[in-house]
Amino acid sequence: MFIGLIAVAILGTLDIPGGFTELIRRADQSGRIEFFDFNPNPFVRHTFWTLILGGFLTNLTVYGSNQGTIQRYLTLKKWQDASKALMINLLGSVFLLTLTCFCGLVAYAKYYECDILGSGIINKGEKLLPFLVMDVLGKLHGLPGLFVATIYSAALSTISGGMSSLAAVFVTDFVKPLYFLKYNHELKEKKAAYIAKGLALLIGIGSIGMAYLCQFFGNTLLQLALSIFGLLGGPLLAVITLGMFFKKANWVGALTSLIISTAVNIWIGFKGVVSSKPTGLKPVSTVACDYTLFPVTQMSSTTTPVPEQDLGTNFYQLSYLYYSLFACLVTYFLGMTVSFVVEKKKLVKIKPTDAKYLVKWNIWTNNSIAQADVNL
Repeated sequence: MFIGLIAVAILGTLDIPGGFTELIRRADQSGRIEFFDFNPNPFVRHTFWTLILGGFLTNLTVYGSNQGTIQRYLTLKKWQDASKALMINLLGSVFLLTLTCFCGLVAYAKYYECDILGSGIINKGEKLLPFLVMDVLGKLHGLPGLFVATIYSAALSTISGGMSSLAAVFVTDFVKPLYFLKYNHELKEKKAAYIAKGLALLIGIGSIGMAYLCQFFGNTLLQLALSIFGLLGGPLLAVITLGMFFKKANWVGALTSLIISTAVNIWIGFKGVVSSKPTGLKPVSTVACDYTLFPVTQMSSTTTPVPEQDLGTNFYQLSYLYYSLFACLVTYFLGMTVSFVVEKKKLVKIKPTDAKYLVKWNIWTNNSIAQADVNL
């Protein structure tokens, strides 16, 4: 996958008259290179603060509370090894993100005067990279197919791991307890494995159905994926950190806040998708499109950029990267409030929180902490 993207980036840059210098000039001239937009408005989709703060918490849901990630941590013998694996993953993720962003700049600079989306040559933004691949690598027989194969293999490996994790969680948290409750003995591992495989199959079928429905959403697939991480992973991350950082939090407050925060987050995300409108779009040009080569309906030669915030104070237009932050704030507030009321009124018998379950700050300053001192 990396080799394919690198090939697209290099050959695409060479296809642009003027090369890398012209690519940067075109991107900068159109306002597509923005590193320091300090607009604090949370309803603007991408700003410096949105990407730093919101992006941090959204990624933290993946690396701090996602079942698939946690299972990978637990396959290692020492927490130091998990830390090293995260550092390696960080380098790979930064390189991949930089490479994909550069490929996006290549696509814009290459079709600088003929925007293939605005002209109707393609009808969805997700088709831009495949079109670029065919345009750049099409003359090299076999490479486009190899590129697609690498993308699919990377996606399938991640998806299969996620499905296995979901099936394992369902078997452990639901199937085994219910089986023991009904038959008064443990479920055999062989039978549990068959059940897990069946569940993975059902989850896979459901995922295919969701993939089909994605075509009806106005958002890009990447935004939808990150939104789901924030909508569902945000409350889970919040309830985990609630137990780590707040000694006064109890299970009643945690469970109540988790349910309410998840419900509110899902509603906000649903309304955000339904009422979403494209905002902050940069102007494009189609003045140099040769419509004799493509059977499309010619559109206007330029498109007018849409203002960043054209819906007033509509809360449902909150940036999708802030879903995790919003979930954390709601969970912390409700969790501590309910915990305080339950403890004060003595509505439920609450056991004091064991100190070993609270976060140990010295783990960040003392790398020689024994494995026995850390509960993964």
